[in-house]
Amino acid sequence: MAYPDPQVVEQALAAVEALRASAVEHEQRYRHLLEAVHPRHRAGATNLLHYLAVRQQDIRGLQRRLAALGLSSLGRLESCTLASLDAVLGALDALARRPEPRAPGECPASFESGAALLEEHARALLGEGREGRQTRVMVTLPEDARKGELKRLLEGGMDIARINCSKGDADGWAELIARLRKAGQETGVACKVLCDIAGPNPRSSKIGGGSARVTLPESGERPRFWLCKDVKDAKRARAAAGDADVEEALAVSCTIPEVIDDLRPGHRVFYDDGRLGGTVKLVTEGAALVEVDLARQGGVKLKPGKGLNFPDTELGIASLTPKDLEDLDFIARHADMVGLSFVRAPSDVERLQEELAARGAAHLGIVLKIETTPAFGQFPRLLLAAMRSEQVGVMLARGDMAVEMGFVRLAEVQEELLWLCEAALVPAIWATQVLESLNKTGVPTRGEVTDAAMSSRAECVMLNQGENVVATVAFVVDVLKRMHEHQDKKRALMRPLSVSRID
Repeated sequence: MAYPDPQVVEQALAAVEALRASAVEHEQRYRHLLEAVHPRHRAGATNLLHYLAVRQQDIRGLQRRLAALGLSSLGRLESCTLASLDAVLGALDALARRPEPRAPGECPASFESGAALLEEHARALLGEGREGRQTRVMVTLPEDARKGELKRLLEGGMDIARINCSKGDADGWAELIARLRKAGQETGVACKVLCDIAGPNPRSSKIGGGSARVTLPESGERPRFWLCKDVKDAKRARAAAGDADVEEALAVSCTIPEVIDDLRPGHRVFYDDGRLGGTVKLVTEGAALVEVDLARQGGVKLKPGKGLNFPDTELGIASLTPKDLEDLDFIARHADMVGLSFVRAPSDVERLQEELAARGAAHLGIVLKIETTPAFGQFPRLLLAAMRSEQVGVMLARGDMAVEMGFVRLAEVQEELLWLCEAALVPAIWATQVLESLNKTGVPTRGEVTDAAMSSRAECVMLNQGENVVATVAFVVDVLKRMHEHQDKKRALMRPLSVSRID
């Protein structure tokens, strides 16, 4: 047997040993965070710290060397980081012909137990799931969904029902859940309920002064508008600006006036899922002047009730609104889990945990909705804070993420979130406009079918409500069953392919 160059093997050994040492050191450094997590998540939190330590380094060169030696290139170590490193070290020891076997190290998750714990956590939060697919299906329900439709959804593959608490009221939600429970009894299909609290979701309120349609010209002066606490503030802002060019600028008020106090020149502002975007040029008392530098072709008509995103602004607003606290009273009695919208910092998670405990509902699952730039930047801390609760999940709310971070970054951001969720052994929910065209028009696009296939790498996929939602559930279930035969997270599964035959 021909052995590889001993120097190459020794270099690889030293590099992998250094990675393992950094992982263990990282665990010790943040042991105080581990001690705070729920015992159910101790292994996942420890493994997450190990994985974060490895991912702080560029190991691409090492990966190529390991692959050339015929060994694992560490591309699938998310759920069992130390065990993966130890397996490679054992193989390198053999190649180096070391006489004594390496003493086995203590690992929070093995190749088998890591995957098993993740599935255990997914079952506890999201339900048992269905035969033939690992990924559950969540459907956002309208308040007026009838029992017949609910039965068809359950029979077709819906595993979790989502209620968006930014719409409707407690009486309507209670009636919907009662119909859902009845449909579940009649079909024999269990279904979990997720209630999303609205959170501090800034939206446009009133529109005043000038034309409400904003068009970005190919050349010349860019349009501007005042973003105000109240449209009446625009008059005073125009006078304070002392600029004839902004005298007639359109005024748009915000449903959360305090946001205006946090804006600074240079901060970006996006309207209606990024259909229009601009940069703050001037801030006066009660108003900020926004210069438009992005608009959908044909222009955008500004209307009340549209979402506003502030990716560069540290918003000094409460994480739970008075409405959220009122809705939590209902959620504590009727739901299985609560979605924390527009989470930004660990303190937001801790506040929700306190409010649930005060209502005797600390057992409810908490789903972190990652939809802002600050949430992505603090994601490991958010995860560790949430893991103080017994049941935890993460929703990849990719619509707002795309607006805040840019569509060009969305692909890498959603990948990184999936990796970190798997490392923490926490289930992930793939969300936002999945099979939207099929749901609304009855015909899917090629791109969204590929997106639906990607959702098989998460523990759950979320569909919005739509006229064709029953057919959309059936379609995504078919896709998930097919992908279940081909893919397990990042690992391609090599089942026999009929197309492989050439005779």
